[in-house]
Amino acid sequence: MTEEKNFPWFGPLFVDSAVVDVDSEPLAIGPDELVDDHPCTDIGLYAADRGLLAYMLQDVRALARLWVDGTTDVVPYEPIIWWVHGLKRRLVPCDLDRLVDGRDLEVVGFFGSRRLVSEGGLGPEADSIDDLDAQLTAEFRNHPGIASYSTIEMHDGFWANLVLHSVPSDAEGWRGSGVHKGAVRMSPTLYRDVRIHNGRLPGGVGSSDEVVLYRTKYWDYGPVPNGEPTWTAVRQW
Repeated sequence: MTEEKNFPWFGPLFVDSAVVDVDSEPLAIGPDELVDDHPCTDIGLYAADRGLLAYMLQDVRALARLWVDGTTDVVPYEPIIWWVHGLKRRLVPCDLDRLVDGRDLEVVGFFGSRRLVSEGGLGPEADSIDDLDAQLTAEFRNHPGIASYSTIEMHDGFWANLVLHSVPSDAEGWRGSGVHKGAVRMSPTLYRDVRIHNGRLPGGVGSSDEVVLYRTKYWDYGPVPNGEPTWTAVRQW
């Protein structure tokens, strides 16, 4: 892995589920329910998302082991960027001591389906997600509950985030961030739909346990940006 302090890339912004502005309560859906006209609720995506979160977690665990062993120097809040098969990955270690202290960590997994230009999305020349993401990363120093932040690029414009943090109440600090609110406002233009998983990692990154997901929230922004009210749902696992 190589470090890179400038990162002109087009990845997802971490969007906290509690601050997406909608006018109605999310629809409660069952563990096996597929909602018509909302493909983001496909149960098959759950297994794929869990697999990808485990894949990203491997990188965090590997970095933590290297840091504990003294094999590599890790600078808190400095993004580490590398490529796998031409697709970009990024890991921002924030609180290394918290990562390896053996206590449970809270987990947020973000999965966004990027909106195509033909659907009203932004082209690369107008896409401001890069600047917003850089600003958001810079703000991590103001939110000490965040232990690490990972991003992975997939094919066809799909991206995912893995955020490890200390306790559920950490989200209260993210909600007040001006940069974060700006990211939320842009979500209908940047994404067709968003899935956010909440869970827990027992024993932290030093354990061999898997992430346990207990809730997923969905936002479907419709076929065009801001063309209809945002559809939202929540599923308990």
